[in-house]
Amino acid sequence: MSDLLKICNLNEIPENALLKKEIEGHSIILIRKNKVVHVVEDQCSHMNYPLSDGELDNDEIECSYHGAKFNIKSGEPTCLPATENIKVYEVVIKDEEVFILTK
Repeated sequence: MSDLLKICNLNEIPENALLKKEIEGHSIILIRKNKVVHVVEDQCSHMNYPLSDGELDNDEIECSYHGAKFNIKSGEPTCLPATENIKVYEVVIKDEEVFILTK
């Protein structure tokens, strides 16, 4: 069974930018694009560096350390050196509050 974990209020997330949050000992990144919120883990699968230091380009987040890029919707790497996905969280928005599903 999945549970909802509140992350923040919707108005805390800037449009087209990265917002880093610590939730239950894990670093995550919230990304708001065109009124849709995406949440991914804040760890590059290539060398475990923080993706929150990187740049957002359309639907990709780029690791500033080695240039690996990931799709923010699927978590799939879109270029080398990364070959493994990053974790993507399912997002639920209720009454202007942002939640992720936990399992």
